[in-house]
Amino acid sequence: MSEKSELRAQIRHLADRQRGHVARWQLLELGATRSWIRDQILRGYLIPVHAGVYAVGHVPRDAQCRAVAAVLACGEGAALSHWSAAALWDIAEWPAALEVTAPRRRSRSGLITHRSKTLTSHDLRRRHGVRVTSPLRTVLDLQPGVTDDQLVRLVNDLRTRKHLRATAFNELCTRSVRIYRLLGDSGLTESELEDLFRRFVARHGLPMPQLNRRLQIGGRWRRLDAFYPEAGLIVELDSWQFHGDRASFERDRAKDAAALAEGLRTLRATDRRLRGDGSGEAAIIRRILAETGD
Repeated sequence: MSEKSELRAQIRHLADRQRGHVARWQLLELGATRSWIRDQILRGYLIPVHAGVYAVGHVPRDAQCRAVAAVLACGEGAALSHWSAAALWDIAEWPAALEVTAPRRRSRSGLITHRSKTLTSHDLRRRHGVRVTSPLRTVLDLQPGVTDDQLVRLVNDLRTRKHLRATAFNELCTRSVRIYRLLGDSGLTESELEDLFRRFVARHGLPMPQLNRRLQIGGRWRRLDAFYPEAGLIVELDSWQFHGDRASFERDRAKDAAALAEGLRTLRATDRRLRGDGSGEAAIIRRILAETGD
């Protein structure tokens, strides 16, 4: 194998590990000369995507490939961060402009860059081949710019996806008074609708039910949105987005009938009623609980 062929093979191997991208400093370390790099750019083998970062052969378009290129462009110690990190952790949509945090601030066209002197190995992970801030660090970075409701959803989405384990969650509550206030003593929720119901219960002074309780009904295991066991009351949380078709309507009624056959009543609370005054809904729950002393 000729020297140039061997160099190309090494570059291809490196690019395969980095989702199709290489950095200029990596090419120089492999033995490429500046003139060779210029020639390969002219030939279209190396395609500039950021200052000092090239796609090899063709430009990959998927988000994770673009994320690798963005991190390479911001130098040693850089990591995908903020909303881009949230997208990589599967709890947000990919933003139009990727965000990267690094020990040194580097301005890069098309990227949002942040400088942090506190970014340590403890804050970094690798996911899908991309160096990214840890789930804990991602939440702390996003915290200043989100509402309480958004913050609760970010944290609980990470928890339900098993990205934020108990130890990390406890550390998060220790490092953020705001997060401890919102989540330190509350149960895990799996959706915005469950967050809405929790606020509804607190606003009307109702007892907090068991959330996401698994129960065998009619010989089948079901996950109940909310359950008051002493009262035998199931509260199912409905929204038109997820229950707006005939099949869902029929399934829900079949579930209600199966529960009723076992002495369990079902109250279906819609997102519209929970977002409104909700006093009528609260009065019904309060009356049912009073009948059984729950």
